[in-house]
Amino acid sequence: MNEQLQELLAKQAITEVIVRYARALDRMDEALLRSVFHPGSEHHHFYEGPSSDPSRPSTAEQPGDFVAFALGVLSAHSRTHHHLGNILVEMDGPDRARAETYFTAFHRMRPVGDPLAGPDAFDNEMDYFVGGRYLDHFALRDGEWRIVRRVGMTDWTRLEPAQSRGFGSIAAETVGQRAPDDYLYRMT
Repeated sequence: MNEQLQELLAKQAITEVIVRYARALDRMDEALLRSVFHPGSEHHHFYEGPSSDPSRPSTAEQPGDFVAFALGVLSAHSRTHHHLGNILVEMDGPDRARAETYFTAFHRMRPVGDPLAGPDAFDNEMDYFVGGRYLDHFALRDGEWRIVRRVGMTDWTRLEPAQSRGFGSIAAETVGQRAPDDYLYRMT
């Protein structure tokens, strides 16, 4: 029974790492995003290279790691929403695991003229959707489960003009923000 309990605790800890990853992206929380990767981890999802290595030189044209790349790309979007679906964790012993996580991601692209718009901006705001899966290898080091290798699979994409009917009537204090302005960071 103890072995089964340890496996359940490991699977829950791994699931929480995956959920923190989605939170970090949507809140643009760099420290949280870096915390889900072990040093030396690899990334293969819209970016090829180290997942988190803040010591690597980084420019807008050549990000030093996935974290810098992701935050740069996401800054060209006024809001994002990463929704996680099925999460299947398979243990490979007491300190290694694999996980497959389905995701759907929404991105509101900034339009041409917005100083933060990306190079692929359109004349008006656009909604970009991606559906896919994260295929992760995890390791337990110093008592912490973190990602050591991620391969992202893209199953579908969709791009369409932005639609926000009724969004303007939502109370400003309940509209999601990025770190540290989101209510999440003031919640007690």
